[in-house]
Amino acid sequence: MTKKKYFSILTTLVCALLLFPTVGEGGSTEKNEIKVACIGDSITYGARLDNRDKDSYPAQLQLLLGHRYQVLNFGVGSCTLIRKGNPTVWNQLSSIKEANPDIIIISLGTNDTCGFGTCGDRKCWEYKDEYEEDYRDLIDTLRTLPSNPKIWICAPSPMVLETPGLSPDRVEGLTIRKPRLQELITYIKKVAKDKDTGFIDLNTPLDHNPELFMEKDGVHPNQAGYKAIAELVYQRIK
Repeated sequence: MTKKKYFSILTTLVCALLLFPTVGEGGSTEKNEIKVACIGDSITYGARLDNRDKDSYPAQLQLLLGHRYQVLNFGVGSCTLIRKGNPTVWNQLSSIKEANPDIIIISLGTNDTCGFGTCGDRKCWEYKDEYEEDYRDLIDTLRTLPSNPKIWICAPSPMVLETPGLSPDRVEGLTIRKPRLQELITYIKKVAKDKDTGFIDLNTPLDHNPELFMEKDGVHPNQAGYKAIAELVYQRIK
């Protein structure tokens, strides 16, 4: 091979390498961010925090994942998965579809335990038999997105009765709702298996850890609790 021909081939290879995009996770190029949509209720939103933009679990997940990812917070206070709830995740679908995320994390069920006299006049548990089918429909709907997202569904974080400062009324309400949440988690596990989604347990690791929850609350995590959730999600999706 002549020296001139050798340099010609070398130049062609270098140009090809420069033009060919480096493909990362989800088929995205290095220049494109991988979008992660966190769908949920006030616990996803970051309620009760002084600085939710910094300390909510989606915000802390962003730090863990790094600059190649864009984590979007679709948490809505009091949000339910059941269609008949108010507000419900079904009202969020247009915004989620517009974002067209590559990864979707869903944590819903805490507010679906309200009803029959708990949480004021909210009616959700009255329709608990519709929870599983509504979850299946939600996953089917999200799978129609052009991004063909990887979907992870979560066992929601627990209700911790050992949390300091709980009023008698609060203890009574959570004592009723905690077994309901466990019932919904059995549905979530079944849906994850049947629909072949990822599953993330946010319940077992945080249960009976009052130091991770807001005092006088027992449902909403504190800053350390939100960090623990972010780390659990990070470990699973990475």
